[in-house]
Amino acid sequence: MQLNFTPLAGTSRNYRVLVAVLAALVVAGVTAYMVSYLAGFRLWGINNSVSWGQLITVDIFFIGLSAGSLVVSSLVYVFGQERYKPIGRMAVFMGLLLMIGAMVCVLTDLGRPEKMWRLFMYGYLSNMKSMFAVNGIFYAGYIGLLLAYLAAALANSKLTKIIAPVAVLWAVLVHMGTGAIFGFIETRGIMYSPLKPVEFISAAFVSGLALVMLLSYVTLKLGRRPFNKEMYVSLGRMLIVLILVLVVLVVTDKLTHFYPPARESVLFLTQGPWSWIFWGMQVTMGYVIPLIILCHPRWGRTVKGIMAACLICVIGIFGERMGIIFPGLSQPLQYYPGEIEGVWGLRGGFPIMPAETLMTVGIFCLLSLIYVLGLKYLQLLPAAASEEAVGGGTEAVAGHKALATEGGVT
Repeated sequence: MQLNFTPLAGTSRNYRVLVAVLAALVVAGVTAYMVSYLAGFRLWGINNSVSWGQLITVDIFFIGLSAGSLVVSSLVYVFGQERYKPIGRMAVFMGLLLMIGAMVCVLTDLGRPEKMWRLFMYGYLSNMKSMFAVNGIFYAGYIGLLLAYLAAALANSKLTKIIAPVAVLWAVLVHMGTGAIFGFIETRGIMYSPLKPVEFISAAFVSGLALVMLLSYVTLKLGRRPFNKEMYVSLGRMLIVLILVLVVLVVTDKLTHFYPPARESVLFLTQGPWSWIFWGMQVTMGYVIPLIILCHPRWGRTVKGIMAACLICVIGIFGERMGIIFPGLSQPLQYYPGEIEGVWGLRGGFPIMPAETLMTVGIFCLLSLIYVLGLKYLQLLPAAASEEAVGGGTEAVAGHKALATEGGVT
């Protein structure tokens, strides 16, 4: 059966209220940024010790989600798995939005985004020893590829078969490069690791797949579009494998840091003041609880159980990103024997500040607003049975009824 796609009507009162609420929160985030722009970074939680805060944490989280979202699209457009086609376009759209959101985070964190051009004018791209310079090329190329990928998917173009594998491979480079930014910082023991690029892309695949599953299910459910339950069950099985791979990488990395006598960094991460992020969010919510739910003989076969596991997993991987930034930067740096007076000899802290938090919420809401509007103006969703009846006749209706019966659409 040929699967047709149609936009969301977007005429209901609930839809308009959602758009209005998201727009209001975006305005609040922009207002917080303008106040910070005029008053300075002192309104944020960052300081000389923890120089990266909420925005950079969200940035690397978004980059990972973007790369991971292409896991689903690759199943459709690279490997030809037609059963995942109903959510293939949404996955590509999410990948583009999340990458744009990541760049918004970076530009906002610069403080003076109007001076971004100086990065390129004064030797930024010529300094290819810098991982920031390398990733600048990766990010720009990736956004361009995603735009072409989405356009080809929406047009049902044969070019999709060519663009899709290139976009997926570029996504791997993008997030491995992001992991290298942190993994190559020798002075920061929590970050420094040759496994960090591989660990980053593994966590990206986990979180991206979980988010696409969760968001596509909610979209199809609220949009009253057909979906196949077995599609999500099979994706849940794939998520189990990806989580296990990530666990192996994380355990290997941490054991490697525990082995030498200089193990202060890994002890600071696992037993220090930020240990609740590692054990509570990354390990418990990112790995343990999702695996228990997905491997359970009953919970792992229900859509609600799978979606719960996906939600918890996404939150846990966000904790994994937090576990890189905040413990990694707040651990005291001791370059010389003896005690060092001042901020560099003390443990750094990071207070939660209203301005930075409002900006973070505003960026999340901006992406949500564009996503909701995209559902209305782009052909991202599989057509409902009634819409198929208008354009495809009784055969299409029968096909959708069979899909609904198999998947348990409610």
